[in-house]
Amino acid sequence: MELDFGAIFSLLFSWQTLLGMLFGTAVGVIFGSIPGLTGVMAIAIFLPFTFSMDATAALVMLFSCFAGGCFGGSITAVLIGTPGTSAAAATLNDGYPMGLRGEGEKAITTALAASCVGGVVSALVLLLFAPVIAKWTLNFAPPEYFMLGIFGISVIAGLNEGNMLMGLVSGLAGILVALVGMDPQSGVQRFTFGNLNLYSGINIMPVVLGMFALVRIFQSFENRKDGDPRQKTAELKHSRLTGEEWKCCARPALTGSVIGSIIGIIPAAGTDIAAFIAYNMEKTFGKRRDQLGTGIPEGIAAPEAANNAVTASSLVPLLTLGIPGSGGAATLLGAFMMQGLAPGPYLFEKNGNVMYAIMFGFLLTNVMMYIVVKLSMRMFVQVTRVPENILMPCLFTICMAGAYCGNGAKFDIMATAVIGILAYLMTLLNIPMIPFILGFVLGPTIEVNFRKALIMSNGSVSIFFNRPLCIAFIILTVVMLAATKIMNRTTANQ
Repeated sequence: MELDFGAIFSLLFSWQTLLGMLFGTAVGVIFGSIPGLTGVMAIAIFLPFTFSMDATAALVMLFSCFAGGCFGGSITAVLIGTPGTSAAAATLNDGYPMGLRGEGEKAITTALAASCVGGVVSALVLLLFAPVIAKWTLNFAPPEYFMLGIFGISVIAGLNEGNMLMGLVSGLAGILVALVGMDPQSGVQRFTFGNLNLYSGINIMPVVLGMFALVRIFQSFENRKDGDPRQKTAELKHSRLTGEEWKCCARPALTGSVIGSIIGIIPAAGTDIAAFIAYNMEKTFGKRRDQLGTGIPEGIAAPEAANNAVTASSLVPLLTLGIPGSGGAATLLGAFMMQGLAPGPYLFEKNGNVMYAIMFGFLLTNVMMYIVVKLSMRMFVQVTRVPENILMPCLFTICMAGAYCGNGAKFDIMATAVIGILAYLMTLLNIPMIPFILGFVLGPTIEVNFRKALIMSNGSVSIFFNRPLCIAFIILTVVMLAATKIMNRTTANQ
């Protein structure tokens, strides 16, 4: 395959591609920052409008929506303590405490820089290593996916070192809630209590909105009742990252980028898992691990780099094998097909110039995102100055609208309210919510692939101990748990 770089850069720097990139980035950030809306939803909404567009401009614009949406969730996580997307839940741990100190601008800058680093690394992985890595992913079968889920659950150990038992209970409760609905193999109803709305299970969006947004609203009402007008500072500091803080964030951002790129290549793993694993790595091995959760930039850099690194790398199995690696990639599959680009082994052979123009566009998208957000930074940060008696009703309305928009079901609104009340009770009992979310996300992966693996082995669990990748995940899980325990003991003795 011979590439015409003149044609590639002509496609890349056409006014349609650049304008689509700018528009897609802005729309993605806005959708990602509104709880309940996502970059994937932005792709779905604007997909019909790209039918008459050039393939390069259309696909770069839709990818920009995806990338901008992954970052946008961190804006509300930092400013009002409500993650716009489920992946931003890990960012909230340190982002919101920084916002409360009046360092919202610094926190968003950290998230933005880390997201761009993760996006660039991910795009380079897609550009340079797609064919090689795609062959490696063919080795993933149900046993490997099950062990990947177990490895993800081990993150709970690092997130709740001070309250391990409660963290475990919360994680198991999340797995239990994830089992609600019809059994995917036998069709048996589980925990549905005869309610037709529960047959398909509980969606992730009501869970995230209920556990983070509504809890934040309930706590606001409680503070007003107790005479505490607001938790965060009224005066917004014009804060910037120092040179030393930039250095401290470099390693977590690069580590998160590598983790996110690897997770993105694995089909169906997703941004949530990447963000939590990266955060746990920083909590286990970071230089300031004992300060995580109090509001330090490293706690933002790691998960933000990881969740944005999933964006381009999740397209590796899509473009080379026709297997989408994430929800965004699955939505983009329709865009590729609509443009006459059939993902698969021959995609690059038949459309080399267009594909390389698109992939270079994915690199340029991250630069565009940095410029767009930096220019509008002060506008985003003004959210902190909105009076709480105005902000909370607006947030409640947006959350309920976001819950409804997911499936257009009134039941999701009720589910959000019920989950929010239960989550608020969890906070009163000092039961952590992050393990619940993690268990809820990983529960289906663990259950379905465990059963498929047993079918493959005729009921023998030995299949998990005689496959190289499974053994590798077992070793990684043991190392993660052991390192967490050692690091926690060391921190306690200091």
